[in-house]
Amino acid sequence: MNKLFEGEYQFNLASRPNWESGASHRVTLTKYLTGLAGNRQGRLCLLGAGNCNDLDLQRLLQVYSEVHLVDLDESALEYGVQSQKVSDNPRLFLHVREITGAGQALSAYEADSVSPETDLSELIQHYSEPAELDLPGPFDVVCSTCVLSQLILQAVNAVGDTHPQFEQLMIAIRSQHFQTIVGLIDERGAGLVVSDFVSSESAADLKDVPDFQFTQYLSQLLSSRNFFHGVHPGLLFSQLKGNTSLAALVQDVEMLPPWRWDLGARQYAVAAIRFHRRSQY
Repeated sequence: MNKLFEGEYQFNLASRPNWESGASHRVTLTKYLTGLAGNRQGRLCLLGAGNCNDLDLQRLLQVYSEVHLVDLDESALEYGVQSQKVSDNPRLFLHVREITGAGQALSAYEADSVSPETDLSELIQHYSEPAELDLPGPFDVVCSTCVLSQLILQAVNAVGDTHPQFEQLMIAIRSQHFQTIVGLIDERGAGLVVSDFVSSESAADLKDVPDFQFTQYLSQLLSSRNFFHGVHPGLLFSQLKGNTSLAALVQDVEMLPPWRWDLGARQYAVAAIRFHRRSQY
């Protein structure tokens, strides 16, 4: 078994009982996804679906003709659809995928044995190439559900965050993930990138800050560099704006107001970016 993936399996297993505590997060995320469905009754793809505790699958199946769940943890996906009583729905599809295509290459490294002289160029090249996911796209809506922070954490666990090439590796992971999302979206379809970027583990009073002060509080955390590696909301927004190759493919890029995700023992601050795929004609 890939030792880096084992952490994801354990996290999914430990977070299964958090359906009730995560209700507010689930309502918010499902609201944005149903809003993107519009009147098209199109096809939805969810990357990093995991246990699906943050997704109201019954509601999504009411507004989408198909819902495709993608995750490397097959048992988590099966648990999610069974717990929400939608496992027999013929319009729901499960895809067990490692969404970077570079997981095996990354697992060859161990942080304890990686030195500053270890060359990560070959690993970075793996992430610089689009992943072949073999999914039945394109889709009308594609959503990344708090998976980018996990992908970067895998890199931290594999090579350490002090390696001279770590930032280059992190940039490659982030860029590839956005390319994957945009590449799966049909013309005039929509994307939603959802990312947890700080937790109560490093910001103990996160759960106690009043709602009316929440955005200001998060700005202070970001200013003090209290956030997960590589997922500063401003950096994520810049992937789809300005003079970038991806920016030429999208339009209506919008940063949504941040919100809280209660995961039982820990709370997270969550940011999301909503956008549409630009028509080529």
